[in-house]
Amino acid sequence: MRKLFSAALFISIIVSATIAPAQTVKYRRWGMTGGYKDKVIGPNSWRVVTGTNGGAPEGSAGRIALYRAAELTSLAGFRYFQIINQKGSQMYMGIGWGPATIRGPGGAELTIIAVNDPAAPQTCLAKQPELCTTLDAQETMDKIKPYLVFPESK
Repeated sequence: MRKLFSAALFISIIVSATIAPAQTVKYRRWGMTGGYKDKVIGPNSWRVVTGTNGGAPEGSAGRIALYRAAELTSLAGFRYFQIINQKGSQMYMGIGWGPATIRGPGGAELTIIAVNDPAAPQTCLAKQPELCTTLDAQETMDKIKPYLVFPESK
């Protein structure tokens, strides 16, 4: 068993969202099979952590993290969010000597700041500066929404 841990380039998730989604994943608060959780870490700043089980489509944890970041930004009354740090992981397990692998749980973590200016972030905590960027909250939600299944309203 090997665990791949690398910074996930979430921008590629947004770009790939222009293709019609083949599979969706539930968007919900953290539970036994994953979801999202967030924590206020400063003025208009949050850490968003997501997790999915092995049955979730590839990239699901990143999509959930981006959607939640955009949602928090909009709820706080801001138009943009700056990603100042991001991390991601996916576990793979090989089967015998063949090329088959089983995809295991995935996870993502974003550190964001809500802003009203589309300028690039002044602060970047990521090991790779190109992973820090500013995104429009509404555009992000619109592009990712088709990949998510939302709880029914009561």
